[in-house]
Amino acid sequence: MPTATLTVRMDPELKEQFSAIAAGVGLDAPTVVRMLAVQTVRDRVIPLSLTASPRDEADLAWWDEARADWGEW
Repeated sequence: MPTATLTVRMDPELKEQFSAIAAGVGLDAPTVVRMLAVQTVRDRVIPLSLTASPRDEADLAWWDEARADWGEW
């Protein structure tokens, strides 16, 4: 079966850590990426949990000022 190449650029430290985790379960990094692709296609869902980072103090200050100006909704 012919194959295609997918090139992914990432920080070298991230690559090293990712490869170490993959090796810890007996896999290499490209195999883990292929597994992600297969599961994504099979389930039609990207199997990741995405969460926004908490607001920083500047965001919270802006929000408090806006609420004071606009009142409660």
